Amino acid sequence: EGFSILLYGFGSKRSVIEQFRKDRLKDRHYHVVVNGFFPDLTLKQLLSQISIGLFGEAVSCSNPVSFCQMIKDALDRRREFPTQFFLLINNIDGPRLQTEKAQMVLSLLAALPVFHVVASVDHVNAPLLWDQVKADRFNWLWYDTTTYEAYEEETSYENSLLVQGGESNALTAIKHVLSGLTPNARAIFLFLCRHQLDHQKDSSYKGLSFHGLYRACREQFLVNTDMTLRAQLIEFRDHKLIGSKKGQDGVEMLMATAIPSVLKQVVDDCS
Repeated sequence: EGFSILLYGFGSKRSVIEQFRKDRLKDRHYHVVVNGFFPDLTLKQLLSQISIGLFGEAVSCSNPVSFCQMIKDALDRRREFPTQFFLLINNIDGPRLQTEKAQMVLSLLAALPVFHVVASVDHVNAPLLWDQVKADRFNWLWYDTTTYEAYEEETSYENSLLVQGGESNALTAIKHVLSGLTPNARAIFLFLCRHQLDHQKDSSYKGLSFHGLYRACREQFLVNTDMTLRAQLIEFRDHKLIGSKKGQDGVEMLMATAIPSVLKQVVDDCS
């Protein structure tokens, strides 16, 4: 039917795509795996991977659109080409794949008869990447694939930015994560940031207790159960946005991990 598969939902979906690759594609069908969350990924590298999978060697082409046409022409000419080629993309909404050109090229490939795209998204605004033309080319079938698995591989680069990259990179990393959260989740994190900034001059401040945060979030209609908040805190931890430690009375205290100047900039930018 020419459909592409799009996995969405809370939690990393890398293991789902990898299991599909092992069970259905390995030693059976030509396929390429692309990690869209990789910060140094380029469109040229992506097309090079695909050409190696198809032709057995990297094929250079200055124009990505011409590259797609070249593949189409080659498929029309050569019968020995694979009848099915799978493109597996972890985070098609990754930072380096969010450009107009990248999505246009991927949609053109998805529209080729032999190409089958299986991809995942994590940002709530991911559908905005595709106008009607691109959406028609991809012809997505959306599957809720909530796994609750930690974003360990996906966030390893964010952690590097947050801890080692200085204020500018830390701010960029946090804003990137926030852009993929729901409005309520963003509001919860921003409340925690404001609370921390309000107490930054208090040397005895150890953070905000879970129950204190839950009470405030309930009052603002951001969550309706403590389980909802706990699930959201797991996502914050996976993205290295918050940390926690237990006080002397054994109560868990929550704090944002970034330094105050970065937190203030985040709050100001989101106000």
